[in-house]
Amino acid sequence: MSFDNRIIFAPATMVGESGITVIRLSGKDTFALISNCLSKSYAEFLPADVDHYTSHTTHHGYLFSGADFIDEVVVTFFKAPNSYTGEDVAEISTHGGSYIYRKVSDLLMKLGAFHAEPGEFSKRAYLNGKMDLAQAEAVADLIKAKTDQANKLALQQLTGKFSSKIKELREDLINYCSLLELELDFSEEGIDLVEKDVLLEKVNKLIAKFQSLTQSYESGKIIKNGVNLAIIGRPNVGKSSIFNYFLDENRAIVSDIPGTTRDYLEEPLIMGGIQFNLVDTAGIRETKDVIEKEGVRRSKIKIEEADIVLEVDDVTNSDIAVEAFSETDNSNKTIKVINKIDLMPGKSNAALAVSAKSGEKMDVLEAAIIAKAKELISRNNQSDVIITNERHRDCLLKSCEYLVNAREQIQQGGGNELISFEIRAAMDSISEIIGKTANVDILNNIFTKFCIGK
Repeated sequence: MSFDNRIIFAPATMVGESGITVIRLSGKDTFALISNCLSKSYAEFLPADVDHYTSHTTHHGYLFSGADFIDEVVVTFFKAPNSYTGEDVAEISTHGGSYIYRKVSDLLMKLGAFHAEPGEFSKRAYLNGKMDLAQAEAVADLIKAKTDQANKLALQQLTGKFSSKIKELREDLINYCSLLELELDFSEEGIDLVEKDVLLEKVNKLIAKFQSLTQSYESGKIIKNGVNLAIIGRPNVGKSSIFNYFLDENRAIVSDIPGTTRDYLEEPLIMGGIQFNLVDTAGIRETKDVIEKEGVRRSKIKIEEADIVLEVDDVTNSDIAVEAFSETDNSNKTIKVINKIDLMPGKSNAALAVSAKSGEKMDVLEAAIIAKAKELISRNNQSDVIITNERHRDCLLKSCEYLVNAREQIQQGGGNELISFEIRAAMDSISEIIGKTANVDILNNIFTKFCIGK
């Protein structure tokens, strides 16, 4: 059950000038509260017969604060336990507008309701057994998803595909632990319920499954948060022009003066159905200018953080061997490109020689970036389920570490009590993912990152 039975409310839509504003309420006495303000008439307060409304039905009425008519509304009722939170839930659809929301908000607080904290509706849904913790986290991921891939992964997690995988692994751990602990009870009779060679084989298979699932985080992180794409190079090679071209706007200042970009600029971008975090860095060179030196330092940090580095030079640099420079090294994260081929058309034969100014061959560069990103996403994805959450990754790593300890105990002839201890620890760690074991601090840390109203 929830930690308390107070009625909470929050806007489920953006508050402002709009057609409607939807205000969600949840709590044990939600329907009683609604009956104290929902009227069948706008001329005077005639209480609606809320007690006889059935679940999942919508009713027209008028909101009153005492004798004062506030707004004409539509209210939808969801009776416990068949609601999002597992409690009685009502959604009041008012006319849009900040003033009306303030009036309704004041009325609800007057009647005893409280403003919901971020994520409190989803937190109650988890506490009341409507979803496990991984599914609750997927709600926030679904809201924040910016690409089709991110949306699909969040939906898979929300509908329980990831949780089913975790429960399957957890069940295996429970079974092995039960056999070992049961064998301890029959130790005096010398009964072996599981051969150590068989147990070792099973633990090795589990470790492989855990490692495969953990490695999928590298792909999931990119799908969820985007590919960090840093544009680097010497000053005045056209980094900002490439940055502006991809964004299709003059976001970065462009000039012929070297060192114009003193700090990095970062903007989100969708290309080929993949989210990129595009970073325009300061030109890297030796300088005595304090501000530019700081810009170079920050650029180097962004290069370290980047998943893909777009290394730019320009065609006027006589030291460049164009054909060699245009090769993309698939073994690392760097794509090399020559810019400004509009100045020297004779050097435009290289595959990644482009002109950000005229747009020539920029489609080729875009295709190379997308291909590199797809290669990154698929590189670490050997699992049928992809994890996107750092907390889940950490829990899996801890579980895997305990299983490795268990394997060592088996190989060294350790007693069942020692092996069982490690396997039980692995089980507890993986249980944290779906919330079978979770303390209040973990829950608060998760749900306070949600938006209000969810």
